[in-house]
Amino acid sequence: MEQIIKDFGIQPVFLAAQVVNFLVLLFLLKRFLYKPILKVLDERKKTISKSLQDAQEIEQRLQKTVEEQEKILIKAAKEAAGLIDSATKSADLIISEAHTKASLNMEEMMEKTRQSLSAEKEKLSQEVRAEVANLLTLGFEKITGKALSKQDQEELLQKSMKDING
Repeated sequence: MEQIIKDFGIQPVFLAAQVVNFLVLLFLLKRFLYKPILKVLDERKKTISKSLQDAQEIEQRLQKTVEEQEKILIKAAKEAAGLIDSATKSADLIISEAHTKASLNMEEMMEKTRQSLSAEKEKLSQEVRAEVANLLTLGFEKITGKALSKQDQEELLQKSMKDING
């Protein structure tokens, strides 16, 4: 083994010094470089894990929000349909009431017109009677030469009207 050490030019003191230097360097790297890098990598891993978890939670909330919006839209559509139906029924009722009221008003106007015409007819009939009575009285006075009393005029008028009416 000594021969091998001489052939390769290995000096045991330098080899031992290099081994010590390597162990010191390894200790220093592990202590000051490797641990902080592992710590940074671990923190980065935790941050990424937390971000993924937060993203999942946000996605779940978004899904719930979308579902709630759909429910609200469906509810609003149902309420709108109900309001439209209610408004249509109310409009139909108002139109029906207006037609009924217009019909009643028209009937009242027709009845008032009938009454007015009846009153006008009665008034004209009275005027015609009075005119006929005057003419009969004048005619009778001209024919007989004497004036008629009120009672005679009434009797003559009644008799004449019966003959005219039929």
